[in-house]
Formats: sequence, C-alpha cells, structure tokens
Amino acid sequence: MKALDEPPYLTVGTDVSAKYRGAFCEAKIKTAKRLVKVKVTFRHDSSTVEVQDDHIKGPLKVGAIVEVKNLDGAYQEAVINKLTDASWYTVVFDDGDEKTLRRSSLCLKGERHFAESETRGGVFLLIQ
Repeated sequence: MKALDEPPYLTVGTDVSAKYRGAFCEAKIKTAKRLVKVKVTFRHDSSTVEVQDDHIKGPLKVGAIVEVKNLDGAYQEAVINKLTDASWYTVVFDDGDEKTLRRSSLCLKGERHFAESETRGGVFLLIQ
C-alpha cells in the first residue's frame, strides 16, 4: 500500500529496500526509466481518461487540479484521481549486484513491510 506522502515516482540516488530472492535488501537507485500513469476526470464533462505524466501541467498529486494535453495539443482542466508508477528502476545492492525492478518491488528505505507472502502461521514477519 502506498503512503500518502510518498512521491509519485522515485529518483536516481534514492535509498530503497528492494525485493531480491524473496527478501527485501538495502539498495540505491542507479537508473530510472520513468513512466507514471495518471487517471484524471475532466471538469467540463466529467469524462475519465488515463494519460502519461508528460501530458500533465501541475502537481502530480491525487486530488490536484491540473491541465491535461489532449490529442489536438490543447489543454483542458481536470482532477487527478489516481497515480500509478509503472517505471522501471535499476538498483545496486550493497554487494554490488544490480537488478532492474518495477516500483512494486521497491519501497523507500525504512518503511515497514507486512506482506502476506512473508507470514508464518498467520503471524506477520517484520522486515526492515
């Protein structure tokens, strides 16, 4: 689950915990191929569409009023409903290994993880 204060995408140099062979390990983002999908509702007709973040003018935050570039290049006012980070991140682990992962396999360093796949007998294991 995404924290409310979490950024819509991660930047190069960010310290993260990255999933590696079933466990989360400390790593640093080396490269990022950014792709943020933004679901918006247009204010003039209440229609909904999903666009990439490079078609948005304004803050990338749920609930923000932004301008969205349409097919003819004009901008229309809309409200952001949902942000999805579909970026690919290459991370470097402490031992020098590199791996390219989706955002779902990363979390900001220091966050606590409770994952169903990491339980034993109904007791959650805490991974930091």
